[in-house]
Amino acid sequence: MWSSSVQPRPLPERRPSRLRRYDAAVDALDRTSDPIETADDALRSEASTRLIIEIAAAASGELDLDQILHEALDRLRRVIRLTGGSIALVEGDYLVVRAAIGPFASEALGQRLARGPSRSWGVVERLEPYLTGDLLRAGDRMRGPAAARAVRSWLAVPIARRGVGIGLLEVDSTEIDAFEAADAALLSGVVAVLAGHVELAAHHEVDRRSADLREAFVGVISHELRTPITTIYGLARILRQRGDALDPVARADALADIEAESDRLYRLVEDLLVLSRAESGAVAIEPEPINLARLVGHIVEAEQQRRPDRRFVVTAPGYLPLIEAEATYVEQVVRNLLTNAAKYSEPPSDIDIELSVGEAAVVVRVLDRGIGVDEEASAHAFELFYRTKEASRTASGAGIGLFVCRQLVEAMGGVTWMRPREGGGTEVGFRLPVAPIEDDIGEE
Repeated sequence: MWSSSVQPRPLPERRPSRLRRYDAAVDALDRTSDPIETADDALRSEASTRLIIEIAAAASGELDLDQILHEALDRLRRVIRLTGGSIALVEGDYLVVRAAIGPFASEALGQRLARGPSRSWGVVERLEPYLTGDLLRAGDRMRGPAAARAVRSWLAVPIARRGVGIGLLEVDSTEIDAFEAADAALLSGVVAVLAGHVELAAHHEVDRRSADLREAFVGVISHELRTPITTIYGLARILRQRGDALDPVARADALADIEAESDRLYRLVEDLLVLSRAESGAVAIEPEPINLARLVGHIVEAEQQRRPDRRFVVTAPGYLPLIEAEATYVEQVVRNLLTNAAKYSEPPSDIDIELSVGEAAVVVRVLDRGIGVDEEASAHAFELFYRTKEASRTASGAGIGLFVCRQLVEAMGGVTWMRPREGGGTEVGFRLPVAPIEDDIGEE
């Protein structure tokens, strides 16, 4: 098995001349960022061994998983002539990029690749490395648009633990035939060292996540649930005790507030239910053909009534294919995105909802002119409990809604994203797969 075929070997007790040469080479690398020339095989072999020991030592003293992975990638620059690289770990039925370096790191970091017939999943599931000297010649391409245009060589090795693939490490280059078998052997040695530390750090991460989840639930119950319940209870008492004495406007306002807080409470409970299912890995989906344009139209109409001070503008082509999804969950996702857009932008600015046809999918984009996001916020927006300082200052929230959106969309076979909107504001979107063609028959 490639992931365990190269084991780190200890350095000899005394090798002063070679070590001085190695240290000089490393010093030069720190200044030039160029890898050690492969012509000196002995020096490169020693540098590779030293590299693996360094990675093992760094991982042993660090429990933050993403930091471990990034440090490992960063050290690889010393001995491999790479343009960039990444490490992705298996999370359920997705490969998630947890660390990345190089010019394409920003578009790679956070990518989630669903289990399927891809090169990356083939490496993980078959526990075999994959090397190509020319992606175009092989008929393959990188996922990110910039990387897809520039990367030519690609080398990936599986990260395995107890015979099971738990991720992969890949390096890439804009040059043709940039890597060789020796590079694959080196990466296999690196992942053999990393695998145990990744497993340990992952367990630590799960424990920390569980603690965060418990703490967040306490926070939600003590604040997010208490606020609407207190409002509903207080207004209901006023209406019961003094309802006849209130003027019609005050009575109508009280009823409207009760309705709004009840709706808020209902949505929060919905999100918490999905959250509990997602954490246990049990978001069950019963897909059916859905006319998304019609469904979004109904949702927007209801939101417009709830928020008369906002204007929701829907743009859609004359024809959209049916999607295959669960209507209740699609509605929950769209309502969450519209609520977020209204929460973080000020009236009278419009909230735009754009529907379009993508590759075997229907795409929904919700755009606002609110506080906006940067690249870091975009990369972490769908993580559980994640909120930026600006978002926390602008509106209350628990950081659950977008996480729920991602869980539901991915359970239905789609993907989500967030990015800055040109001209200011935020774009949040998702795509869902088109229903089989035969299901379109008879649809108006």
